[in-house]
Amino acid sequence: MAKIVSPRYPTFVVYEGYDRNLALESVGAGWTSLVNEIFDFIEQQKITNTRIIQVKEKWGGLRIYTDNINDFLDTKIRDVEKRSFTICEVSGAPGKLRNCNGWYRTLSEAEGGQYPVVQA
Repeated sequence: MAKIVSPRYPTFVVYEGYDRNLALESVGAGWTSLVNEIFDFIEQQKITNTRIIQVKEKWGGLRIYTDNINDFLDTKIRDVEKRSFTICEVSGAPGKLRNCNGWYRTLSEAEGGQYPVVQA
């Protein structure tokens, strides 16, 4: 069992599974809709054999890890993770991946316009 240190701690793994609130606390408010989309999907599809064990930001994008391979859920998660690179993690407005003094973040023009956009 993982000891709860801080929801924003980068190695925060909960093997019993994240609930929606902990997942939402683990990333910026701008990605609320993406996290909710995954939890809504799990509920709608009645997925019970797979738990979310980590939710975080990594290299400027949303990452969601599970304890079990579920191709149906994994496809949905990969889609949401990909879209996170177009949504400001702070505000939820359209965003771009930016190099913030060596720290990659997906930010809108209003939140991070002073930082250069990372070209893919």
